[in-house]
Amino acid sequence: MKYQIDISGMHCSGCKNLITMSLEDIGLEEVVVDSEKNVAIFVTSKNTEEVEKDLQEVFKDLIDYKYSNLDIIA
Repeated sequence: MKYQIDISGMHCSGCKNLITMSLEDIGLEEVVVDSEKNVAIFVTSKNTEEVEKDLQEVFKDLIDYKYSNLDIIA
């Protein structure tokens, strides 16, 4: 499934790259982080509950950034 999340706290391409790598590290695929729209889109076979748990762990370590609104878009 394809998901989208909103991300706050991004200010530069370094932020974008850090978040992209962090999401890829937990097994999310086709990760696209858009720092202008403050969103990330990714694909995974995990269910929504698993994705939510993984995102909580990732963003616990990325203390300068927050995510919200986990939505299925395809």
